[in-house]
Amino acid sequence: WLFVFVADDFAYYWYHRMHHEVRMFWASHVVHHSSEQYNLSTALRQQWTPFTGFLFWLPLAFLGVHPLLILTAQSWNLLYQFWIHTERIDRMPGWFEFVMNTPSHHRVHHGSNAQYLDKNYGGIFIFWDRMFGSFEPEGERVDYGLTKNITTHNPLPRVCAQRQQQTQQ
Repeated sequence: WLFVFVADDFAYYWYHRMHHEVRMFWASHVVHHSSEQYNLSTALRQQWTPFTGFLFWLPLAFLGVHPLLILTAQSWNLLYQFWIHTERIDRMPGWFEFVMNTPSHHRVHHGSNAQYLDKNYGGIFIFWDRMFGSFEPEGERVDYGLTKNITTHNPLPRVCAQRQQQTQQ
């Protein structure tokens, strides 16, 4: 169980990192980062293409881990990450901050500040980020959202804008 728990988080780290660094994957992940607010509801803004992660967990199956156990570990990871989407918790004890992903670390991850971009990908553990050079501690106040925010709540902004232009002509 412990191996699967840690291996799942390792797979999640690379899944999450690639969903930031590969544009095709980012297109499905951006919805999670597009909120300019940061609270527990942000955790619920999940991508609509979960099949993009299949390849990242395939090595666990090849190692003989039962698919149900992989899905269980993924569920633990997702449940853990719910509580870290908050500004209500400042910092945790030092040893916990060193090993585990915390609200402070994950606020950085959701930041659009230049120094916070593409940092702190870990799901449960933050030591993957420390190992692979993607760790950034929380310093200055975090600005949430995208580097260029969407500024509309319209689900079809481009289509509606084109129709409006056509009717004006």
